Amino acid sequence: MRITRAMLGVAMVGTAVMFAGCGESSASENTLGPQQAAAGQPVTLTDGQILGVLLVANAGEVMLGQVGQAQATDPTARDFNARMVTMHSEVIKRLEQLAMAQGIAPAESPVSQHLEQTAQKTIDLLSATQAPAFDLSVMDAQVAAHAGTALLGDSLLAMQVQNPALKDELMAIRKTVQAHLQEASNIQTTLFNAKQP
Repeated sequence: MRITRAMLGVAMVGTAVMFAGCGESSASENTLGPQQAAAGQPVTLTDGQILGVLLVANAGEVMLGQVGQAQATDPTARDFNARMVTMHSEVIKRLEQLAMAQGIAPAESPVSQHLEQTAQKTIDLLSATQAPAFDLSVMDAQVAAHAGTALLGDSLLAMQVQNPALKDELMAIRKTVQAHLQEASNIQTTLFNAKQP
């Protein structure tokens, strides 16, 4: 299956909306905007670029977790975010070790640049969010970040990765992301239901 810029553009815009939660994100601000996405050109990533995407995605999770850990008032949300800092930091270390062992240099791509920009916008929005809305907002962002990472992994990265060790790590990360997504979604639902009259 060939991934085109149009398909990736749709996924990236969806990921930006999900990752930013309730924040505003203009499609024209995305690295792969409508003009580039409409071109229908295939998006091809090298193993170095895939590694770069994985490092940026996990660094974004660490940053998001740090904000959540520091500002959440709900113990479950705070604990989840603290675990995300620890677990995604461990993934970054594994990816760095894999890069050294396999001789893969992490490389930037429009995908990693977009993820980095989206993560920063999300952090900025959350940093400006006050209690009592913060706990639900940070869990919304966690659900969106993990769902976006899963979508990106399934729709682009898994189909293009060449190095067997990197592919194995990508599959292991994908399983972990799914578990995090389910847990974050459960916490999100609990927090949402607690706010209902």
